[in-house]
Amino acid sequence: SVVVAPLVLLSGFVLVPQVTDPCAPATTTVPPVTTVAATNSTVPSATTTVPSATTTVAATTTVPSATTTTTTTTTTTTTTTTTLAPVVYQVGQTGPGGGIIFYKHASGTFACGATLNQNCTYLEVAPNTWSGGSADPSNLLWAISTYQSVDVPSITNDSLAYNNASGIGLGYKNSLAIVAQGNDTTTAAGAARAYSGGSQSDWYLPSTAELNLLCQWARNVVQSVQTPCTGGNFNNITLVGFSYDFYWSSSEGDATGARSQYFLNGNQGNNYKNNTFSVRPVRAF
Repeated sequence: SVVVAPLVLLSGFVLVPQVTDPCAPATTTVPPVTTVAATNSTVPSATTTVPSATTTVAATTTVPSATTTTTTTTTTTTTTTTTLAPVVYQVGQTGPGGGIIFYKHASGTFACGATLNQNCTYLEVAPNTWSGGSADPSNLLWAISTYQSVDVPSITNDSLAYNNASGIGLGYKNSLAIVAQGNDTTTAAGAARAYSGGSQSDWYLPSTAELNLLCQWARNVVQSVQTPCTGGNFNNITLVGFSYDFYWSSSEGDATGARSQYFLNGNQGNNYKNNTFSVRPVRAF
C-alpha cells in the first residue's frame, strides 16, 4: 500500500494529493462542457475626437540654373522723300480752279492771302459761266443799302485808281472785309466769295490793280500794272467772255463809292455803291 502524507499549505489549507490505485480499474474523467450562448450586446458607438495636427514643413526647392537666350530683331525703316517740281503754268492755260491763268508774276512771287502773309505767282480768272448763266451777271450791287454810305473797315480808300504792284493779291483781303461788314451774295464781293469752281474756296473780287491786269489780258495788250488798260483788240474781249460793261473791283474810293473799270475803253472810275455792274471772280495761287 502507499501512504501519502498530506501537504499543509499556508493559510491553513490542506492540499491532499490524489493517488491513483494501480490496481483499480481505469476511470476516465470527462471535463465539463460549458455552453456559451450567443448574446446580442449593443455597444454604444464611440466617438473619438482627435485634435487636428498642423505640421509645418519647410520646403526647400532646388531650381536648376536657367540659361536665357534673347533674340533681338532690328527693323530698319527707310523713308524716301520725293520732292515734286512745282507745276509751272503759262498765261492762257487752264488753272487748278477750272479757270484760265491770266497773269504770271515776272519777278518771283507777290504777297497774297487773307492777311497778305502768303506768296503767290499766278492769277486765275473764272469762266464767264461761273454764276450759272451764259455770261457774267451784270446786276450786282457793291454793297447792300445798309452799307452803301459806310466805309469798310480795314480797306484803305483810293481816291485815284491804285495801279500799283502792291495791289496785286490785295483783292482777297478786301473781299473778306466787305463780306464781314455784312454784304451778302447780292453784292459783288459776296457773290465772288460764294463761287467754288474747281473745289476752290479762295475766289474773290479783284482789286483795282488786278482788274486792270485782267482788262489788259482780255484786250490782248502787254500787261503792266501801272499802265491803264487801253488799246488792243476789242473783239478779243468777247472771245474770253467779257462784255463791254463796267466791272466792279474790291477797292473802295470813299464811304459812298467803289472803284470800277469800263472794259469798253479801259477807263477806271469811282462809282456809287448802289450801282449794279458786272462781276468776274479771280483767285491767286
